[in-house]
Amino acid sequence: MAGQRKGIPWSIAIPPEVNCEYCGVKMSDYHADPQLMMEVQLEGPRLLHEKFGLPLRRSVSPDFTAYAEGTALGIELEFQDYHAPSPKGHPIKTREQMAALRVPEDYRNAGLVPRMIEFYEYMKAHAPDDVTVGFGLGTEGVFTTAVVLRGNDLFLDIYDVPELAHQFLQTVTDNSIRGRELAFEITGTQPGETVGYADDYGGMLPPDQYVEFVVPYLVQIAEHFGATRRTIHTELLRRPHLKILQDYGWSYIDVGTDPYLTVKDCVEVLDIDFLVQMKTSDEILLATPEEIKQTYRQMVADGAQRMVGELCPGMPEEKVWALIEVAKEFE
Repeated sequence: MAGQRKGIPWSIAIPPEVNCEYCGVKMSDYHADPQLMMEVQLEGPRLLHEKFGLPLRRSVSPDFTAYAEGTALGIELEFQDYHAPSPKGHPIKTREQMAALRVPEDYRNAGLVPRMIEFYEYMKAHAPDDVTVGFGLGTEGVFTTAVVLRGNDLFLDIYDVPELAHQFLQTVTDNSIRGRELAFEITGTQPGETVGYADDYGGMLPPDQYVEFVVPYLVQIAEHFGATRRTIHTELLRRPHLKILQDYGWSYIDVGTDPYLTVKDCVEVLDIDFLVQMKTSDEILLATPEEIKQTYRQMVADGAQRMVGELCPGMPEEKVWALIEVAKEFE
């Protein structure tokens, strides 16, 4: 019985747009002002802690989404009042542009990188003494960045001009490595034993192409930094992709709200740690409190190792409470 399982870790993920909602701040203003961004990152968790008892957050960082590293290669982001930034189309229109693409020599002044550095330096100078200031670049999966740069044409390139597609992916990989290197330079830190990625588009390729056009570039990043442990968040995988990642040495797979995988799939395929999140729209926002609890209990019964539910703007409080209440049943 699901009720017999105990010791299931749980958390509630709070995206920036929810912190902005609770603070009464437009996201366009949040992304324009380092002081406001820092305040929202501290005040949002405080308000949620007071209301729901969720953990306090005492860390801040320049927050321009994982797309930020791709802006060094030409991606432009549209900053909106009530939604996370989104790319303005695909800048690499032709195969000639693919072939000509290079990592900028002056990386610190490419795309959104200088704004991120400006925000980091401001936060470092003004954050309270007990607040950690971070800086992240290079965490977006190579294939995901490549798709945002090139659009659907990349899937034709893989068939028509595979050598050029590999050259393009290598440039994106080099850019990702440079972004991570810059983050270490700016923060004065060293690479750890773990390298993590967020690659939501890789699973759009069938298994054989996934092995050829996705895995080697992620492995290359890990090897560049001497990482002995690899983790990934990726939301469009099928069961064969899980085994591929495990066979190539991944230690942890977070399939997020992947519509094609269930807890049972992960239990049956994987011998490594995994996470399947509750689906924010279908299983939380559009569900009743009792349906939320039923879904949670079933996922635990199916073998979930830990549980995560992510909030979104407009989430009714009773649904947040339902998540908290059912999570405590399995602590």
